[in-house]
Amino acid sequence: MNEPVARPDIDPIDRLAILAAALPGAVVGQRRIAAPFEAVWQVIADLEHATPRYEPGVAQVRVIERRGEFLRLLVRDTAGREDAMDARLRPGWCVMQSDTIVIAFAARRLGGETLLAHLEHRRGRTPAPGPHESQVDRAALAKIDQELHTIEKLATHDEH
Repeated sequence: MNEPVARPDIDPIDRLAILAAALPGAVVGQRRIAAPFEAVWQVIADLEHATPRYEPGVAQVRVIERRGEFLRLLVRDTAGREDAMDARLRPGWCVMQSDTIVIAFAARRLGGETLLAHLEHRRGRTPAPGPHESQVDRAALAKIDQELHTIEKLATHDEH
């Protein structure tokens, strides 16, 4: 997997912003989570168990290969379709991509809290022209906001 921004001294949130700039039509949401970095990152890093809990379109994630921070995933959506994804996972940075989608998370500590950013990009989707958000972008932002909210609940063990 190519790392679009490989410098380790770049803040993960900034790295995600750079990735978003390189992917026209990418949608990014951020949330300040009232939980320590370790608790938040534990949710993100638990791809097999946590992802189906916060991503409504995912039924199952299986890690089928692991080489250090490089992973190969098999993701089954709720309609039963499977897609292989390449992933890179390290503390504060997770990027997963297939032929059709790029998903990324970045996090940094904010004292006892965590700033978490989430990117979603459908390959081949062209962004709406002009400065106005499209309905698709608004729906994608609402979806990302709900996912970040659920991740916060999982990280704080408040699952109600």
